[in-house]
Amino acid sequence: MNRLDAMQPSEIRELHNDYRRLEAEQPTRSFIPLHFGEPDLGTPSFIVEAGCSALRNGVVFYEDNSGRPDLKEALAAHYGLTPDHFVITCGGTQAIALTMLALLSPGDSVLHLTPCWPNITEAAKLAGAGVKEVALRFDESSHRFTLDFDALLDTLAATLGARMLIVNSPCNPTGWVIRPEERSQLHTLCREHNLILMSDEIYDRILFTSAPFPSALGDAGNFERVVVINGFSKTYCMTGWRIGYLITQPARAARMAQMQEFLVSHAPGAGQVAAITALKEGESFVDQSVERYRTLRDRVSTELNTLDHACVAQADGTFYTFFSLPASKDSVAFCRDLLRETGVVLAPGRAFGAGGEGWIRLCCANEPDRLSEAICRIGDFIAVRKH
Repeated sequence: MNRLDAMQPSEIRELHNDYRRLEAEQPTRSFIPLHFGEPDLGTPSFIVEAGCSALRNGVVFYEDNSGRPDLKEALAAHYGLTPDHFVITCGGTQAIALTMLALLSPGDSVLHLTPCWPNITEAAKLAGAGVKEVALRFDESSHRFTLDFDALLDTLAATLGARMLIVNSPCNPTGWVIRPEERSQLHTLCREHNLILMSDEIYDRILFTSAPFPSALGDAGNFERVVVINGFSKTYCMTGWRIGYLITQPARAARMAQMQEFLVSHAPGAGQVAAITALKEGESFVDQSVERYRTLRDRVSTELNTLDHACVAQADGTFYTFFSLPASKDSVAFCRDLLRETGVVLAPGRAFGAGGEGWIRLCCANEPDRLSEAICRIGDFIAVRKH
């Protein structure tokens, strides 16, 4: 089987294509798209101006494979590391794909904590690896998703050729945030079983807890077996700029930068300059954004809980709300019918792997009245289906 045959299309993207087709056919209809993982606000003007200024000043030529030295220096200062730990990529997505291609071989297996963003699973398959999903457990008392370490151990014991463990925290779509003791457990597990830990931390700044985020970088002694994925898309509303990065041991980073030459050469130069400005001048914007997302999360959760038999997961990070309804047991069919009948576009839980079916993801990073209108339409939709 070739890699094209092994790949599964994104069910979120397919739903988006249905939405775009309906929008073109019915241009006067009111649609509320809340299925993609991006804020409704554009990139802040001070970041945009930095990128425009870079273009005007001649940042239009090839850059280093590993990224501009000034961006790597800015990131190094932010993390307290040295610049040779970083490779700048075309978004976090490409950082994930680069990691898979660099570190996995056909026949390897990866363990992936799910529900989680489906592009990670498909990137592993494109590298020729098999994927074993380990579902997070939903705790009905706290209404939070939690790590099921026993299930992870059982899956690892039954998996041949395990090479990598994939963790996304803060988690898209569940809002789960790993605890420090859980992070330590995973480091120990990876050391004992010779696993690479790939930690997707793209939402690390969008936290609603008071405790600092327990990054996989916290134990520097594990750099040999850690790759951290991050980027500027979510924190700084820069989804279309495609500037991400990975962090790992310097020797590995150097080799991965060499591989970058044969994939994309390098990330866009002007976008990298804009990212420096985001890092150096964006703290107040980040603080304001997180408070906005917190308020929107609370509002959406409160309003969803007014729907009959709704179950709403408490998100400790990200800008998503993950919820289930009796009518959403087939989440793909539910979302397709909801789109067709109400114009509301949501992401089906099945798209996020094991533990996701029956759930729905709603992106809260939108205007409050628009979110309330969407939930009102959902309520009307399920009321009609009950009769």
